Amino acid sequence: MMGWIYVLIALGLALIFGILRIIQFAHGEIYMLGAYISYALVGSHLSLWPALGIACACMALVGHLLERCFFRRLRGQVHRSIIFSLGLLLSIQSSAVLAFGLGERVLPRLSDRSLSLLSVEFPLDRVIAVAPAFVLVGLVFAFLKRTRQGLAVVACAQDPEGAVLQGIDPNSVASMVMSLGCALAAVGGTVAGSILKLSPFMGEQTLSKALVIIVLGGMGSLGGTVAAALLVGLLDSLVNVYLGPATAAISPLLIVIGILLVKPEGLLGHA
Repeated sequence: MMGWIYVLIALGLALIFGILRIIQFAHGEIYMLGAYISYALVGSHLSLWPALGIACACMALVGHLLERCFFRRLRGQVHRSIIFSLGLLLSIQSSAVLAFGLGERVLPRLSDRSLSLLSVEFPLDRVIAVAPAFVLVGLVFAFLKRTRQGLAVVACAQDPEGAVLQGIDPNSVASMVMSLGCALAAVGGTVAGSILKLSPFMGEQTLSKALVIIVLGGMGSLGGTVAAALLVGLLDSLVNVYLGPATAAISPLLIVIGILLVKPEGLLGHA
C-alpha cells in the first residue's frame, strides 16, 4: 500500500524534473497540503471521496500558479530554483503549523471492514487505498502514450529544442506537468492520511523516499520509478516488521548506494 502511495509522489516529481529540469523540494509539502485540504473539507461535513476530488483540483490549480508565477522565471537557473523550492517548503510547512497546530490529525478511514483471503485477514482500507493509485498510474501512462498532449510531454522531456521546432509550447507543457504532479501528490497525501496520521511534517520523509525512488529507478524512467516505489514500499514494511524502524529508514539508502555502484543509471535508466 505504501509503495503505491510512493508511486504517486515519485511519479509527479519525476515528471516535473523531466520537463522543468528542477528538483521540487517542496513537493512533499504539496502532498501534506493536499491531505490537510481534505481534512478541512471533511471537517465541513463533506465525505472523504468528494473532499479528495476537491483537494486534487485545488492542488492542480496551485501547481499551475507555482509554475506560471515562479518556476517559469527560474527555468535554467538551477541554484535559484533550489533556493526558491526550499523557501516554499518552509513557508508551506510553517503555514500548516499556524493553521492546524503541531498536533496530529486523523482523516476518516476508507473502510472499517476486513477482507479474508486464504485464512489471512487484510484491512479493507489498505486494499481500497491501492485502487485509486493503481488507476491513476494507469491513466498517467495512457495519457503519455496515447494523447497528443502526453506525447508533447514526452517530446519535451526527450528533446526540448526539437519539441519547440515541432510547434510545441514548452510553457504550456510545463504548466500541465506541474498541475498533474501536484494533483497526484494531493491524492497520495489524502489516501495516506486516511490510514496514517496527518502532521505538518509528514511531507519531509515522503520527499526523501521519492528522491531515493527516482534515483533508484533511473532518472527519466517512469517505469523504473514505479518499480522502485513498489520495492521501497515493500522494504519499508518488511524491514520495519523484522528489523525495526531504524533499519527500515536506512535500508533504501543502502540499496541505492549498492545499486548505483553496480549500475549507475539505476534499475531501468539509460546510460
